[in-house]
Amino acid sequence: FELSRPRLNPPPLPRDHTHPMYHERCCLMYKDHNVLLRGLDQGKILTKTVEIKSGLPVEVENLMGALELPEQDTLVQRCILKSHLFDAMQVKLPKIHDPERPAWVFPRVYGIAAHRRNNLMSSKLIQLCEFACGNTSAAISSRALVQDAVVFVPFEKDGDLIQMELTVDFMLCGATPLKPYADAAEVQKTQDIELPDLYPIKHTITLETEHIYEIKNVFPVRQGSRYPHIHTAVINYDETQVKNIYETPVTEEQVLGRTLLKSFATAAAQAQQRYGTNVKDLPEPVTVQCVQTDGRLFHFAVLQLNTLDLDGTEGKKNIFWTLPRISLFESCMYVKGKPSLEGYNAEVFNRLLAFYSSGLHL
Repeated sequence: FELSRPRLNPPPLPRDHTHPMYHERCCLMYKDHNVLLRGLDQGKILTKTVEIKSGLPVEVENLMGALELPEQDTLVQRCILKSHLFDAMQVKLPKIHDPERPAWVFPRVYGIAAHRRNNLMSSKLIQLCEFACGNTSAAISSRALVQDAVVFVPFEKDGDLIQMELTVDFMLCGATPLKPYADAAEVQKTQDIELPDLYPIKHTITLETEHIYEIKNVFPVRQGSRYPHIHTAVINYDETQVKNIYETPVTEEQVLGRTLLKSFATAAAQAQQRYGTNVKDLPEPVTVQCVQTDGRLFHFAVLQLNTLDLDGTEGKKNIFWTLPRISLFESCMYVKGKPSLEGYNAEVFNRLLAFYSSGLHL
């Protein structure tokens, strides 16, 4: 008999013009690990987005404190301790680097991986929001939560082909869409608001240039589903994965810009699925709420997508509402062998609960 020969993996395809997905025209990619050089201002130009007021929409602010759990703060603090200290899965954490002492080798540390910690934190807080809305069970039953949702959004911007390939860690979907927070008159006024000026920097700087790519339109929820409409996107920020291409520390403005692009990609993918991949002027705006967190700092924002005609600076624009990042706590660590949580801030969960309850008939 013949001895079975081990199967060898085929060699990887050369990444040159012979690759079956090679294109002469380059595509500028924005992925989960990317940040924009100029952060929020660059994101506004890239997505043709403006702010019409500081802070979040009044409708969202009015929901602050409308719902509350018994012993709410105690439950939230328990979620923090479980996510940051008590989880049993301990792994070797990334190496510690000190820019002042680049040759110094620090001892390796074991702990909870940032990705797992952030997922635990987000899922537990979302679960608390569901408990708080329990008396509106008919409305809650019209919601669905999708984890690790993937969106692909290709679009043209001033002669450049751009594609966003992003992951939404938790996507809350509903049977009905969120209503626009800005009316037609406010949308019309966006034509008079100027976009930021980055001269001499081009708005596509730090996007990755690719010649080997596949243009895809992907929204994770099928059309015809019981819960086809995006409501809130919760995205994680992992500082070990999200980096500048110039190896400089990620700035606050770049984190805020990441929220804008993730919100835009989610809303645009929804719009392309609903109205067609070539849609420019949307028949109805698509509104999405977005929360970005690293497990301690939370960024709350709302995007109203009014148009996908992103060329130039004239005409109708998309609208973005945002707050500065808010810390849920100051420190969570073991002190002399005992778990310690310092500087707890109740505002963060109240804002998350306001986002979750938006659109419900309370």
